[in-house]
Amino acid sequence: MNKKMAGLLGLAARARKLASGDAVLQAVRQNKAKLVLLSTDCSRNSQKKIQDKCRFYGVVCIVDGTVDELSAALGQPHRIAVAVLDEGFARSMQKAYEMR
Repeated sequence: MNKKMAGLLGLAARARKLASGDAVLQAVRQNKAKLVLLSTDCSRNSQKKIQDKCRFYGVVCIVDGTVDELSAALGQPHRIAVAVLDEGFARSMQKAYEMR
């Protein structure tokens, strides 16, 4: 995960525009999630469940960074996935991911 992506995650967390933990799937189901970030080292079962749900509801899912990197960017322990609830943050994070 690059520094720009981590910085944007921190900003979005302070702005309360993220959902993490069990709320990720709930946000995807309720069409609130604009983007989902998934760690590269989460379990295959969790990865498949989240990616399938994102694919079904048409939400972009980016697999990038480790659990430690994602947790450090959010300031919360052991986060494997996070849903971005704001369109602007989601667009900026996609650009940061594509430019790395």
